[in-house]
Amino acid sequence: MSRSGRSWLAGAAMLLSGAAALAADETGQIRRIDIADPGRYWPDNGFVALSPAIRVSVSPGAETVIYLKVGAGGLVTRYLPDQRRYSLTVPPGSAADRVSFAIDRAGHRTIDDVRGTRWDDTGEYFHVYRPVSGAIGAALAGYEWRRGDADQQRAATALLTGLITSTPAPFGERPADAEDVERFRALNRCQLCHVADKPQARSADEALPPWATDGSGLYVPPAVLADEAPLSDTDDFDDPNAFDRFVAARCPRGTATLLGRSGDHWYGCADGGLPVGRRDVAAGRAAGDSYTAQLCASRRYLYDRLDALGRRAFAAAFFTCGIG
Repeated sequence: MSRSGRSWLAGAAMLLSGAAALAADETGQIRRIDIADPGRYWPDNGFVALSPAIRVSVSPGAETVIYLKVGAGGLVTRYLPDQRRYSLTVPPGSAADRVSFAIDRAGHRTIDDVRGTRWDDTGEYFHVYRPVSGAIGAALAGYEWRRGDADQQRAATALLTGLITSTPAPFGERPADAEDVERFRALNRCQLCHVADKPQARSADEALPPWATDGSGLYVPPAVLADEAPLSDTDDFDDPNAFDRFVAARCPRGTATLLGRSGDHWYGCADGGLPVGRRDVAAGRAAGDSYTAQLCASRRYLYDRLDALGRRAFAAAFFTCGIG
């Protein structure tokens, strides 16, 4: 299994996908899903890539792209008085995918794992897609199961385990071993992490991922509409925010320290607290920073699909991007 599958968002954050035409059928059987052309699948099916203000930490040699498609009817906003924040909920017809890419030393890039969820009028469905060969740009295959159906989840996990142990990994990496398989099984319980309206972690001791979720259990839409988010504080991952001049890191009591070794970079707090990064969106826009432009494009996508309450609730984030 490639290192990109080891991001805290990989598996734990089964964020976003659009196999809307194939669902678990009325008999309760899971369905296999095949994607012949992954390079066209997301743009051809109405998805957009979302860029949160704080980038997701990944394993070195990996990249993560989050795709979202909002269904007809738009996003619904609610206020959470106990958390003192607003939360969004996606309508039926929405879907989301976390697409993980492996990257070799020559810069070649290929999908090695997709985890996502979608909603229709009957409920929510999780899915996982994997490449069917080790070739760059290989077709994808996977399975979808109904959220909350333990039998479907076990059946899908068994079939996916067979897929990852029988398919060569990209770029000649070793096949999945027993440890990888057990980790995959443990992470394939999507509902445990994708809890609706989960608050942001307050300390490094709380369960990962540390980001807050929205009313649909997604992590990235709220992170698009906020300027700050927790940073990785472990050497398991490389923090792509480390050398972003528009991101400042802090600790609960002081400045965060950038640590690193052989290509892995992460932030640490001397007091053991959870480091938090904050993006200066205004400065990034003024400097013509490309990532800040992607963030603002993501905010525009959400703005165009938000109700009136949401536009007011997140007005500051939109204003900084020149929206509204």
